[in-house]
Amino acid sequence: MFNNQKPKKSCRKSKFFLVGCTLLVSLFFNTKISAQVDTVHPQILQGVSVSSSRTTGEGTFSVSNVNREDIQKKQGNGSVNNMLDQVPGMVTTSDAGTGVGYNYMRIRGIDQTRINVTVNGVALNDAESQGSWFVNLPDFGSFVQNLEVQRGAGTSNNGSSAFGATMNFTTLAPSLDPFVQISSSAGSFYTFRNAITAGTGLIKNRFSATAGYSNLLSRGYIENSSAKLHSAFFTANYHIINEKKNKEYGTLQFDLLYGNEKTGLAWNGVPSDSLKTNRRYNSCGEYYDADGVRHHYNNESDNYQQLHSQLHYTFNRRINADHLLKLRASLHLTRGIGYYEEYQDDKYYSSYGLYDLIDSYGELMPADLITRKSMDNYFYGGIFNIEHTIKDKYTWMLGGAVNRYQGKHFGTIEWLQYNALTEYGQHWYDGTGDKRQYNVFGKFIVDFKKVTEKRSELTTLYADLQYRCIDYRIGGTDSYMMDITQSHLWHFINPKVGVNHKWTPVNGTCGHEAYFTFSVANREPTRSDLISATPESRPKPETLYDFEAGYLLHHKKVEVAADAYFMYYNDQLVLTGEINDVGASIMTNVPKSFRAGIEFTTAYQPVKWFVWKVNGTFSINKILDYTEYVDDWDTGLQRVNHLGTTDISFSPNIVAGNDFTFVPVKNFDISLITKFVSRQYIDNSGRKEYSINPYCVSNLQLSYKIETKPIPEIRLYFQVNNLLNAKYESNAWLYRYFLDGQEYKMDGYFPQAGINFMGGLTLRF
Repeated sequence: MFNNQKPKKSCRKSKFFLVGCTLLVSLFFNTKISAQVDTVHPQILQGVSVSSSRTTGEGTFSVSNVNREDIQKKQGNGSVNNMLDQVPGMVTTSDAGTGVGYNYMRIRGIDQTRINVTVNGVALNDAESQGSWFVNLPDFGSFVQNLEVQRGAGTSNNGSSAFGATMNFTTLAPSLDPFVQISSSAGSFYTFRNAITAGTGLIKNRFSATAGYSNLLSRGYIENSSAKLHSAFFTANYHIINEKKNKEYGTLQFDLLYGNEKTGLAWNGVPSDSLKTNRRYNSCGEYYDADGVRHHYNNESDNYQQLHSQLHYTFNRRINADHLLKLRASLHLTRGIGYYEEYQDDKYYSSYGLYDLIDSYGELMPADLITRKSMDNYFYGGIFNIEHTIKDKYTWMLGGAVNRYQGKHFGTIEWLQYNALTEYGQHWYDGTGDKRQYNVFGKFIVDFKKVTEKRSELTTLYADLQYRCIDYRIGGTDSYMMDITQSHLWHFINPKVGVNHKWTPVNGTCGHEAYFTFSVANREPTRSDLISATPESRPKPETLYDFEAGYLLHHKKVEVAADAYFMYYNDQLVLTGEINDVGASIMTNVPKSFRAGIEFTTAYQPVKWFVWKVNGTFSINKILDYTEYVDDWDTGLQRVNHLGTTDISFSPNIVAGNDFTFVPVKNFDISLITKFVSRQYIDNSGRKEYSINPYCVSNLQLSYKIETKPIPEIRLYFQVNNLLNAKYESNAWLYRYFLDGQEYKMDGYFPQAGINFMGGLTLRF
């Protein structure tokens, strides 16, 4: 009854063939070197490239870049997963099975609550959950110029600490010329995407503005997981110029990002025993009438809107031949408001602060009701960064941020099957959150250059020290009507050091690069971690010690890069099965755990019309002394099992990607992209029966850009996703318990769509 579905033999053969191609090419290049790729040869590395770089004076780290051209080619149904999926070590998933609506990501097995995300340097992570919810910024790729991903702890940044990666999205750069761009596309599951963007161009060498709107509709692969998404974007740039002195005193940039979403809830997943009979089943909003007929509540949905406002000032000035000064300061305000609505079937009213119903026999009687859980919040603050370079050798940086989050959490009763003398809209819980964050950091970089008759060398030393303070106050009650009042004050010191050495022969036929970095990151528990626990069991902050070393080779036709990492954790927070006094699961600190692996990326261009890219992450991810807790319904207690060293959940040992790109004629790209993800365990017990089967998915993408006089740019694109119609799941949850001495489970898997299509047209005037 509880067996996981196995892939069909025909699908498995196709999968193994594609995986074989990926592994063969990786082994071929690995005999030379493993790697991350630099951007020396952009003709090879358009789109996702991986580099060891010193962007904006930062130290040496592994960086993946996704450029505007590649974002446009892979935009498809507007899912942010299209932009992220080929980043090395990345695993993406979605509730609806198509990437439209609620979607999630993990890098090196680390979820998005531990990935630092910024937009133009401003923190995007929710201050309380610490996650980045791209459903609140639909069709985000329409407004993104570039995405940079630093894996590991990365450099000091605004927002929460990076435990898996740092991701910075840069919004559309101003266009020098006026333009209008219109896009329209349609695909499977009644998916429609329409967008329009327009820009003024540069006016009098001072001012430019760009605005855009996007609308995205989809029914989703999972039943009742439809999405209605709207987004808008506006940016304006003004150059402060003194014409008399012929000097520029900086640039002002104002950005607005708006998102509005209504998404059908599908977060229950599909029980494992239903995967073979109905992979699209959705129990969210399900209820039965008096005759036992199944119904679905038509407003079982998440409804949220968010407005991001940013004002940036930048100033770059070479004071003299020896001194270069850069200044950046920003103010930001994010306003978010929304709710999710659920049909509650057969519930006791006392769970919602109401009087229970009594039947004619004097027994408590459950009944149905509809609830809303709402959020109303503000996030605002300022950031600054000063950079001073002396004689092109020494660079020091000073930066910091002051941010504040203020939020309300409350639940209301929207409907009752039997009126219990209450007004609709009555609150059954009210909670607050007030989180103030302060950080300041200093960086120092020094370059040592050496040129001989045979080669040129550059050695860079890097040091970074950040102080971060969090003052977090929680008040009111939670949805269990428990008092959650508490306050916390954390102080973190996060040091980072690195060294990079580059050497290039005088003939310039190839280049080499090697680097090593060590970083420390500290992360506070989330709101959920804190309010779910009792005062005695509240979790401690986590600490990460991250060691990274890499080597890169740049050649005319081949680029190869490899990174070896060891990430050691003190007090990592994981689900162990422990529960609080109302039966809710709590996150628990495990004293010692680690992640270790090798990542590589290769790019090979033997001829102008063909590029072959391969990336892979091979890792082991372990908890060193793990104890699990399993509910025993017979005793009302929990069974305690000491399991020793186990695998960390949702951390596949292999994540590999393969990309064949053909250019048969100018501006016509044909790409066959394959992604393989090995087995993922759903909990930390390491048992195969509680895991997600390995999967391999291939997508075919075609993009053709036509340049004409009446219409300067016409872009046609067509995608076939999941080309081999693989039946796979990319996420799951699990609850285990004992009853009558036997072990049982409740679970939910998240199937992704089979073969599906998307095609569209973009016109730029």
